[in-house]
Amino acid sequence: MAAVVQCGGREKMTVTAEQNGSANSAGVHAASLLLVDDDPEIREEMKSYLSANGMAVTEAADAQSALQAFAENKFDLVVLDLLLGSDNGFDVLREIRQTHMTPCIMVTGQGEATDKVVGLELGADDYVVKPVNLRELLARIRALLRRSGNSGGSSSRKHAAGPDDQGEAASRWKFDPHRRRLSTPDGSLVPLTTAECDLLIELVAHEGNPQTREDLCRRVFNRQWQPYDRSLDSIVVKLRRKLEPNPDHPMVIKTIRGKGYLFTGFPSTE
Repeated sequence: MAAVVQCGGREKMTVTAEQNGSANSAGVHAASLLLVDDDPEIREEMKSYLSANGMAVTEAADAQSALQAFAENKFDLVVLDLLLGSDNGFDVLREIRQTHMTPCIMVTGQGEATDKVVGLELGADDYVVKPVNLRELLARIRALLRRSGNSGGSSSRKHAAGPDDQGEAASRWKFDPHRRRLSTPDGSLVPLTTAECDLLIELVAHEGNPQTREDLCRRVFNRQWQPYDRSLDSIVVKLRRKLEPNPDHPMVIKTIRGKGYLFTGFPSTE
């Protein structure tokens, strides 16, 4: 199992290949990754771990080299640090999204929801926060590759969508955190209160990752959670009524007993 330690005042990740499971078993053997981080030690440790688990990793230390590597090669996924010295990971993602929809996981030392919202608005698919647990990062990479069909590098934003693609896109929920708008697959707007939208932004930003009531209260309400405080649970109930096919048996926002809540993704119409 990967561990996270402090090294010389900087976050550092120890590298150990997974003992249970290989790239073959996950169906993503030799996936091509572009790893963008300005810290050479972190790049080396991430590359060593991911390579040991079946990934073909190309490194980039700054925005210019990242965009050059992306222009010259096809990648299945990009792991992109938010802070790249004098450069900004948002700028790199914005440039990539001009032409390609290659899946992207952003890595940041900042846990603020605003950073996640901006990244999601620009097209980031997932987030991990430093210090990074490498086993969690690998799991997120594999899950994202499965969802994308392992075809990110050849997926161009400018290609013409076929009838099946258009039908699939039309059948999805759409959430714009910047404009704070949620719409159903048929295009109907779902009214959200300020608190409901704030909570939904946090849940979407941490999709697939359980969030404690303590963390959610701190980030949504800017206050400490208390055992008798039911305001968070009340908002969850209201969101479930708007999102869940069956609010009595929630599958979109699940309760994790003794921990908090887990957002599993917007409901499918299939």
